[in-house]
Amino acid sequence: MAMDSPFREAADRFAWSAWGELGVPSTERRVFDLAIDMEALIHLTDVVADQDLRLVSHAAAWRHAFPGLISKARMKRIGDGDPPSTSGNDRSRAMSGRPVVILSGASAVQLRLRAVLGVSARAELVRQFVLDAPGTRRSSSDLAQLAGYTKRNTEKALLSLEQGGWVVRVEGRTSLLWSLADHGALADLFAPLPTSNTSFLALVEIVEEFLVLDQHTSDSLPVRSAAARGVLAEVRSAADWGSVDLPQCPPDSDAWQAALQWIDDLPASAV
Repeated sequence: MAMDSPFREAADRFAWSAWGELGVPSTERRVFDLAIDMEALIHLTDVVADQDLRLVSHAAAWRHAFPGLISKARMKRIGDGDPPSTSGNDRSRAMSGRPVVILSGASAVQLRLRAVLGVSARAELVRQFVLDAPGTRRSSSDLAQLAGYTKRNTEKALLSLEQGGWVVRVEGRTSLLWSLADHGALADLFAPLPTSNTSFLALVEIVEEFLVLDQHTSDSLPVRSAAARGVLAEVRSAADWGSVDLPQCPPDSDAWQAALQWIDDLPASAV
């Protein structure tokens, strides 16, 4: 992908802004009202890594310093499992200012949960529940998709949380539904929380779709705009992306620019 690709640059800024929320030195510190998904962020960094070795080296240093906050199981499901390699010089420059982790922000709720519940399906399930509105009930299939774990692991984690009094089950029309036993107490325990429950993982998947289009679609603006509308139509029909606030692309050649602006505004768009 070319260095001057506006889509790649927008995705790069999004990644930098998210890493900055977690403690990586970054000049991209914009309003961020999203719960960061650690493995999705690592995958996004891998996607834009070919053109930003500084981002790669800082991310690699952070991963090396805090491996206990990263799920290998989710990395295998979300990405390739391994970060892009960096040279010794790049690594030493990134490591020269000892990496730090910031757990106090609303966007770092996933990491706070992992500090308490471990890097586990339990932590991902509670994360989704506390981000949902009080009283929200979800099926195990829905939760497995959102948590990034298999349905089997998700159901085992739900049973464990039920035994501990964290979640309760109710009979739905076609399946069991699950919700927090006391949403307010757990929301207070893991506060502050972002006001948006938009899936960070879903956002990364959509951004990646646009980056692929940017790389392989004709430079013709009408062609690119038609491709952008096609991606958005597909995304809108997917149930697991239902909570994402997608751009309203006009039915003309401005659709491509609207999609680009949406990516560039992601950190603030959830506010």
